[in-house]
Amino acid sequence: MATARRILLVEDDPGYQELGETILGGLFELTVCSSVEDALERIAGGRRYDLIISDIHLFGVSGLELLGRLKEAGAGSCPIIICSSQSDPATRQSAMALGAAGFIAKPYDFEAVVALVRKLLPGPGPA
Repeated sequence: MATARRILLVEDDPGYQELGETILGGLFELTVCSSVEDALERIAGGRRYDLIISDIHLFGVSGLELLGRLKEAGAGSCPIIICSSQSDPATRQSAMALGAAGFIAKPYDFEAVVALVRKLLPGPGPA
């Protein structure tokens, strides 16, 4: 039996944390962090993820800044999706230019979220 793919969701809004769990929790092994510090500690502690999803507006640090910090912390080639209610073309382009593998607009479109995650996590996993 294939091991569930691991996703780290970095989101400080409890409503979107719950929504992330609703959308992805039954399909993947989902870890939710409410801060950049918590996410970086988990990665620095050796925990490996197949995908990271981060809000762009986090308390104290932007998700765009987090992109670079995650890479430095050992996230390596792990794809990172940025999500935001600020979905203008300039914000999307900034995220992609900094290395985001994808961008998800809030409020979430359930099917679009799952489609993007499956696109970035090919191979064994949920059908």
